Amino acid sequence: MNPAISYIIASVQRSGTHLLCSILRSTGVGGSPEEHFLSKPGETWEKRWGAPSRLAYVQNVLRQNTAANGVFGTVVMWSYFERMLEMLQEIPEYNGLNGAQLLAAVFREPKYIWMRRRNQVEQAVSWAIACQTGVWSQKTEKKSRARAIPQFDFKVIDEWCNRIAAHDESWAIYFRENLIEPLILFYEDVVASHRIAAERVLEFLELPSPPGLEIPPPAVEKQANQISHEWTASYLKLKRAKTGRLARVLRRMRT
Repeated sequence: MNPAISYIIASVQRSGTHLLCSILRSTGVGGSPEEHFLSKPGETWEKRWGAPSRLAYVQNVLRQNTAANGVFGTVVMWSYFERMLEMLQEIPEYNGLNGAQLLAAVFREPKYIWMRRRNQVEQAVSWAIACQTGVWSQKTEKKSRARAIPQFDFKVIDEWCNRIAAHDESWAIYFRENLIEPLILFYEDVVASHRIAAERVLEFLELPSPPGLEIPPPAVEKQANQISHEWTASYLKLKRAKTGRLARVLRRMRT
């Protein structure tokens, strides 16, 4: 089945896309969004998933994940967005197209939902912890076991903060250069009201909300815990101290 309505959830890791996808699936009309086009450096989709060809993989994703009402959704992180475009461009049918034109051809004029997070320090802390523990999402009915006890590292969290800011700005540039007006959702608002988040997305996609729409508890749990809060506080304290020292050094250099 080819999608009649399609959308791309554009994001940066640890922004709450698993939560949003769970909410949209629960509406019964928002499709089944997930990261269909994730790939590691040097890896192809057909090799990763055993598809006969790259085009066949894309067609299978669209056919198998387009809902009965014609809605298709997918999630794309900036960290592999350019690699995704490169692999699509290598398909003869899409050769010569690039950027937004390419995605418009593949996904039939998709709309964009920009999933962000206001508190990027908490986002960086979440990313650092997930990298160490190997737990990227926590399902309610099945708990994942951490492969290691996470250890606080200021430099690592600072690097993630810088990367998040850079990736977020890259999405902003992409939207601006291609005259795209995405629906912007913030993780903090989605957590505050699952129903409002669902209604905003359905309205943006011009999909009628089911009568008496009820959003059940999401299939994924919030992963922030006491360690997350302690790391965030420790990072901010050290960052302020380092910034203060740097400011004093610069003042002395000027005088």
